[in-house]
Amino acid sequence: MKILKRLLAVSFGLMTVLCIAFIYDNVSNKSQDYVNIMKYVNSAATQAVINFDDALQKVTKSVNTTSASDVIGNLKSDLKITDGKGNLVSDSANAQDTTTKPATSSSGTSSFPEKMYPYRAMLTSTQQAVYDQVYDNAMKINASFNISGSIDSSGLTNVMTAIYNDHPELFWMDTSYSYGYTTKGTVVSIVLEFNDTVNNFTASKNKFDNVANSIIAKTTGLTSDLEKEKMVYKSLMNIDTYDENSLLNQSAYSAMVNGSSVCAGYSRAFQYIMMQIGIPCYFCSGYANNGNHAWNIVKLNDNYYNLDLSWDDSIGDASNTFSFQYFNIADSVFSSTHTRRDMSVKLPVCK
Repeated sequence: MKILKRLLAVSFGLMTVLCIAFIYDNVSNKSQDYVNIMKYVNSAATQAVINFDDALQKVTKSVNTTSASDVIGNLKSDLKITDGKGNLVSDSANAQDTTTKPATSSSGTSSFPEKMYPYRAMLTSTQQAVYDQVYDNAMKINASFNISGSIDSSGLTNVMTAIYNDHPELFWMDTSYSYGYTTKGTVVSIVLEFNDTVNNFTASKNKFDNVANSIIAKTTGLTSDLEKEKMVYKSLMNIDTYDENSLLNQSAYSAMVNGSSVCAGYSRAFQYIMMQIGIPCYFCSGYANNGNHAWNIVKLNDNYYNLDLSWDDSIGDASNTFSFQYFNIADSVFSSTHTRRDMSVKLPVCK
């Protein structure tokens, strides 16, 4: 709808120019003076504006079925929490299993600075080693592998949560996974689940990168991080619609490529682009409107702020404009509608 308004504005602008040209030609041919020409021009321009307003009202009435106030009372929360399923394996499985590839890790602290990847920093050193193994295998689209390092299922939950929350670029990963554990409770292997984008990964990656790059390009030349943040925010609102039935809606891919998503997809898409332009931005999970919900925390200068793109887009779609009601809000206000959960409670305070 926001794009439709712009198209209407451009169309009526062109109609006005053509009308003025036509009137000028006809009036000048009759040798009328300048004052008469301007009377015709002003009249035509005024009528064009009136016609634009009338048309816009008709479009608005035909498209809108709810008001912004109605939407605010019914904003949605559709985050799927990381879900791991364990399978008991032989105590010697880690040494003898040949169905999984060896764990690999070329990452490390230098690759994942805390300023940009806060969830990894929340893990123990052993969990960080497993985190690096999971990330490397995910990047290689290697679903099944053994792990080195002794962690239990609780530790693995923290690792997988950290991976999903730190890395929106892994759009091909589902939030479900399985793992093998011994009778002692030690996790020895992991099986990741990938979505359909891996079936033609190169094409999927190109589509994802093309949308990201087009939005990033819009931030070029903007002087402040706030201006860049607002541009990314508006750009994603322009191309997205909230739809709980959208495909791959826990992934940034749904918001970036498919044009419809839920809170998780919006938040991961925003996080990804902000990280690409060098602005720290975090995926935050919690509760809102009696459901599991996701939003972002962004760092501007030395301050942190909450923002909820999916809710603002829902409000904006209802009012045919850009909403910033949940944009850069302090915890003291934001906490009245949003409550952090799990590892997200350790993210920086927003003042």
